[in-house]
Amino acid sequence: MLDHMVIRLGKYLRIAGYDAEWDLLVRTHELIVRANTEGRLFITRNRRLPCQYPVPQRAVVLIETDPVQQLRRLEAELGIDLQSRLFWRCIRCNVALLLVENPTSLTGRVHPNVLRQHTSFYTCPSCGTVFWRGSHVRNTCRKLGLRPPAGTSPDEHA
Repeated sequence: MLDHMVIRLGKYLRIAGYDAEWDLLVRTHELIVRANTEGRLFITRNRRLPCQYPVPQRAVVLIETDPVQQLRRLEAELGIDLQSRLFWRCIRCNVALLLVENPTSLTGRVHPNVLRQHTSFYTCPSCGTVFWRGSHVRNTCRKLGLRPPAGTSPDEHA
C-alpha cells in the first residue's frame, strides 16, 4: 500500500509484477488502516508517520525522492526480484494480464502496424487495455536498469 507521496514508485512496482495499491482519494490514515487489515506493507516518504497516524504493522519510510532510487532501495532492503515478472500486471488496474490467444481479435483496437510487428499481446481483464512488448518496454527497462523481457527486440518478432 502506497501513499500519495510515492505513486510513481507504485507504478514501477506494478511494472515489476508486484501487487501495489494506492488511492488518491483516500486519506493516509485510511490507507494505513487498509494496509494493516489486508496485511500489506505500507510505503511512504512521510517521516512524521508515527506521530500523526495509526502505526502501520509493516512500513518502509523512504528518504529518496527519485522513484528509481526508491525502487532500488526496496530491492536492497526487501530483497524483491525486479526481473522475473516484468510487465505481467496492468499498470492502471493492478490486475494480472492475460495473454491474447488470437491476436487477430484485436483488429480495430490496435494499429495494424503493431499487429504486424508483434506476435504476443496481453489484455487487462478489468479495464480492457491491450499491451504488447514494444519500444516503451525497452525504454522503461533502460530507465529502471533492468533487462527487457523476451519479445521486446525487433529481431525477436516473427
